[in-house]
This record gives sequence, structure tokens and C-alpha cells, in this order.
Amino acid sequence: MEVKVAKFGGSSLADAGQFKKVADIVKADDKRKFVVASAPGKRDKHDIKVTDMLYECYDKAVNDEPFEELLAKIKERYDGIISELGIDIELDADFDKIKASFTNMAGRDYAASRGEYLNSKILAAYLGYQF
Repeated sequence: MEVKVAKFGGSSLADAGQFKKVADIVKADDKRKFVVASAPGKRDKHDIKVTDMLYECYDKAVNDEPFEELLAKIKERYDGIISELGIDIELDADFDKIKASFTNMAGRDYAASRGEYLNSKILAAYLGYQF
């Protein structure tokens, strides 16, 4: 049995409309069994990538500067995607863990990975896949 792995970059998963296009691509081929998602990229040329926002949050935490407002903006972006997709998934506990991990200096690699982690969680829920 042939199995395909599909990888989608940040601009392909920047908003709910892009998620819908990705879902159509994935569902168009039964062999696509595994999907890898990047963090949300720029929605337009004036936007900021979620990974860059997460790096900024982490850098603020390391410098003992407040980062909660920026982290809340990141959560709002994910909540907007979830709402537009009409799926039932909650990320509050994930964001609480991210905040605590940043405060405890989890590292920049951890910071970067959270965008991919959260987007993958949302995409799995939207596709009806196991996460």
C-alpha cells in the first residue's frame, strides 16, 4: 500500500480559508495518510508570522519583560481560525502551558515549535484525523 505524507507551509495554513483548501487537497487523495503542518504564516504583506510572534514572546520572557499581551494576540489568531472552521477545539490549556514554559525559559526551539504544534492540532480536528 502506497502512503503519502503531505507537508503544508505557513502561507498554506495562514487562515481558515487556506485550511479549507488544504483539506480539499488532502481529501482528494486517499493515499495522503499523514499531514505535517507549519505555523500560520503571513495572511498579507503587512502581517506577521506566528513563529516570529512566538520568538518575540519568548525573547521578552527571557528579558523579564511582559509578553502576555502578544501571546493573547497569537491566541486570538488561532481562535479566529477555529471559529471560522466551525470546529470544537479548545486551546486555553495549551496557551497556559506555553506561558509557563516561556517563563521557565523553555528555549527558542520550543517557542518555534508551538506554532506548528497548535496548527497541527487544529488541522487534525478539522480533517477528523488523530492528533
